[in-house]
Amino acid sequence: MAKIVPFRALRYNLDQIDDAATVVAPPYDVISPALQEELYQRSPFNVVRLTLGKTNPDDNANENRYSRAAADFSAWQKQGILARDPESSLYLYNQTYTLEDGSSVTRKGFIALTRLEDFSAGVVKAHEKTLAGPKTDRLLLARACHANFSAIFSLYSDPCCALETLGQQFKNAPPALTVVDDEGVRHCLWAVDDSSFIDRVKDLLEKKPLFIANGHHRYETALTYRDEMRATHPYFTGKESFNYVLMYFTNMEGQGMTIFPIHRVIYNLANFSVDSFVQRLEVDFLISEVCIDTTDSTALSALRQRLAVAGQSRRTLGLYLGAGRVLFLSLRDEKCMDRLFDARTPTVLRTLDVSVLHRLIFEQYLDINGQAQEAQTNLRYCKSFNEPFAQVDNGEGQLAFLLNPPQMNEVREVANAGEKMPPKSIFFYPRLLSGLVINPHD
Repeated sequence: MAKIVPFRALRYNLDQIDDAATVVAPPYDVISPALQEELYQRSPFNVVRLTLGKTNPDDNANENRYSRAAADFSAWQKQGILARDPESSLYLYNQTYTLEDGSSVTRKGFIALTRLEDFSAGVVKAHEKTLAGPKTDRLLLARACHANFSAIFSLYSDPCCALETLGQQFKNAPPALTVVDDEGVRHCLWAVDDSSFIDRVKDLLEKKPLFIANGHHRYETALTYRDEMRATHPYFTGKESFNYVLMYFTNMEGQGMTIFPIHRVIYNLANFSVDSFVQRLEVDFLISEVCIDTTDSTALSALRQRLAVAGQSRRTLGLYLGAGRVLFLSLRDEKCMDRLFDARTPTVLRTLDVSVLHRLIFEQYLDINGQAQEAQTNLRYCKSFNEPFAQVDNGEGQLAFLLNPPQMNEVREVANAGEKMPPKSIFFYPRLLSGLVINPHD
């Protein structure tokens, strides 16, 4: 099944970096223009210059953010800003954060390389559809830099939590790196080159499939890049680094696994009538309305909790219409989804909140088809619960849909069935930091 290998990571040389927090960054796909600028200002060596460089008006095919990333990546290695570890290692990675109730929890995992496998092999399983734009962007970066700057987030199943127990012995030593990010999450990294531990990890995961939690676009890009490199090097052996990808592994049965939904904002619909739309929804949904102060964080927290409770008995979505008006849309009968899917589609996929939203509401009620959804012609994604309200209130959006997160067993069932959720269906918190370890393709 999965083949895990240690590697000699490129890491920031802490003898030349005063504060490691100034050079790491969140994943590229959650960085806003404002945060990008802030990260640029923090350090001339912040990893955002590699993962999501700025664009310039005069960029062209030869001079652009990808070529600048490649130049910076090369220069930082020559300057000793990035240094190669002397031994091949696995990198234990703890993330400690605070829950809403004030309690602290730690998600434990590790970073290594894994051999790239086509999805048809059943070794690596995806649960989410991808978009063409991000894959093109990541491929251009891979071609320019020949490296993985961010780890793909994967899950494996181990109810006994064997690896967490085995790895604890190495965490008695001080971490090689400790960083507290902008959200207050504490990230700790240990480099482990103990061969017996590495062999135990490899043996355990060789028998298990891997589920991609985050990084579907980067994994598919890595497959494309691998195939391009194989075409360029027809006598490849399979051991070349382009046959592997940087990946983070964590136990789906372990502690510290928090799942959040990704909300949707609808904008720029022509000749749209809110009243007519809501009236039509009554065919398939039970509708109730509340009014809240969207500037009150306590009210928003209570609303999110109420949505969660409503979702326990029926598939329920939140709909924000503006001016403080929130509707709860509870699906009358899940069987109404049957007509929108092939008969072979598993029930779990037909009845997910995101399936109800994309297949029933977007396609049937708002006439936003799959192609328009992929192009995001009328659709934006928001990971913050509060952000959709602000976008509707300031006129950037006409409607906002609020979702409950899928359950872990639903994610697993969809992936095991070989099916895909709509894009941006879920994200796992906390996010992995980019810049902790880098995998150069030698």
